[in-house]
Amino acid sequence: MIEAEATAATRANRAQRVMLRTDGTADVSAEALSVLATVPHWWKRRAEAAGASSPQTFDFDDVMAFPKSFERDDLVGLPIREDLLDASPEELADAYVVALDGAVRTAEGRHYTPAPLAEILYRQAAEALGRRPDGLIWDPACGAGMLLLPALRAWIADRSGAQPEMVLRAAQSAVGGRDLDAFAVWLGNALLAAELLPTWAKIPLSRRKPLPAFLEVGDGLTPPPAPPAIVILNPPYGRVRLSDADRQHWQHVVYGHANRYGLFMAAAVEHLAEGGVASALVPAGWLGGSYFQRLRSYLSATAPLNRLSYVSDRTGVFSTGVLQETVLATFRKGKAVRSVTCGRVTINGRVVEEEIGNGRLPVAADQPWLLPRRHEDPPLVRAAQKMGKRLADYGWSISTGPLVWNRRKDQLSGTPSDVSVKIVWAADLDGGKLHQDPARDRLRYLHLGEKDRVLVLDRPAVLVQRTTAPEQARRLLAAALDAETLSRWGGRVSVENHVNVLTCSEQDSLLTPRLLTALLDSEVLDRLYRCLTGSVAVSAYELAALPLPGPKTLKSWALLSDDHLSVEINRVYGLNP
Repeated sequence: MIEAEATAATRANRAQRVMLRTDGTADVSAEALSVLATVPHWWKRRAEAAGASSPQTFDFDDVMAFPKSFERDDLVGLPIREDLLDASPEELADAYVVALDGAVRTAEGRHYTPAPLAEILYRQAAEALGRRPDGLIWDPACGAGMLLLPALRAWIADRSGAQPEMVLRAAQSAVGGRDLDAFAVWLGNALLAAELLPTWAKIPLSRRKPLPAFLEVGDGLTPPPAPPAIVILNPPYGRVRLSDADRQHWQHVVYGHANRYGLFMAAAVEHLAEGGVASALVPAGWLGGSYFQRLRSYLSATAPLNRLSYVSDRTGVFSTGVLQETVLATFRKGKAVRSVTCGRVTINGRVVEEEIGNGRLPVAADQPWLLPRRHEDPPLVRAAQKMGKRLADYGWSISTGPLVWNRRKDQLSGTPSDVSVKIVWAADLDGGKLHQDPARDRLRYLHLGEKDRVLVLDRPAVLVQRTTAPEQARRLLAAALDAETLSRWGGRVSVENHVNVLTCSEQDSLLTPRLLTALLDSEVLDRLYRCLTGSVAVSAYELAALPLPGPKTLKSWALLSDDHLSVEINRVYGLNP
């Protein structure tokens, strides 16, 4: 989903989700239309339950002040979903997005938020604001508006004693949202307006006016009707190509590839009222990835991170199969602080929220943000943040293994030749040692051509797998390709491109291959790496950002045995044995 490209039409405009057609139903599946066709029948039951129904007010269209986003005639005669007639608003919204064609969801990075996360997101935003919201609560990528549901319900509850007509007049300026999907906007307006039915029922029939439309069709990256007190968002995900004009517009937050959700985060804090709060449910990759370095700088300067909650057990949490690691991130505009409250949210049958501790943003905000993820992490993070050295300070550089094997299939085999070298595969790395995985032996050798010298590594290095998942026991899987190992593998190898290759340009570097391998293979560095990344990719950029001890410490480590070295690494990084 993150790799999905926008369509050609979207590339020419401001980058965000692909727009569903508003002049027909060609882009909406029959199953999704069936969900929409159910809404008037669902509405009738809600009106009856609220005591707002009468022969004059059963007509759904007569009581809704909706823009004509599409022709309702398209729904006439379609089968309805009997199982949704008594559904909650959240269940109806979820049913709509699940019913969309999978290709549409993937291309647009579309998904809806589980109700427990929506509630937590709004509560954290309200807590960060520190007062009762007295301005607009806005969702710039609202879909069917379910992120706004907790805010609207809280707003209505706060005014339970107010005159019903005054509540209805004020409601439309209290919450609002925007989305390119006209069908989702129509659905969301119905679902949100249904929350006002009990209030609407208290108004005499002769004075009842149509219920308000909270959501509108449009570009969520443009300014809302008024600077919001709170922005809540679960934006579309996925890389997009920017036109030259749009790249110029977003250059302050885009470095290299642009991602939809990064643009939405930047726009959200830009449009906030001073002192306002933005809370976003987003992938965790922006915390450390190189493509987000300008975004981190902008957020830190404009609306510093106030709270960060990691979402555990993400598989199955999102109805549309979102698998990337996610976080709840809350920002406060104009409040220049570096302290961040860190926590974790687990949804596995029930919602569990836990506090982890406080973290601090780096002074150089463009660098990966090192923040604790578990209860045991704060001491480790504090110790690491005092370390000023990095790999480059000891002469180490990082590159990607140059062999893209599927482009060289005709040069691979399971038997050696006079012009072949052994291939180091990602599966050969683990436990600090390089081993020969039997599963890769049928493609163990690369037969070199005259111009293939660039594919050969003939000096010692430290190798690290480039892709690991947060669920794995280890994120850092490293192995030493020291002189002895290199000789055993034939004196030269070719490293495939799922492996990071770390080499040192300084012959007398204090950070020897042995010490570096021991560090990368330690529990403490693995935990530290998890604290600065949110991506499955083990990138050169994030490896280069790992805090390392100073020269004095490395000198003292040089003479230690492997067992004593492991103990000292833990001690220096503040991890108690």
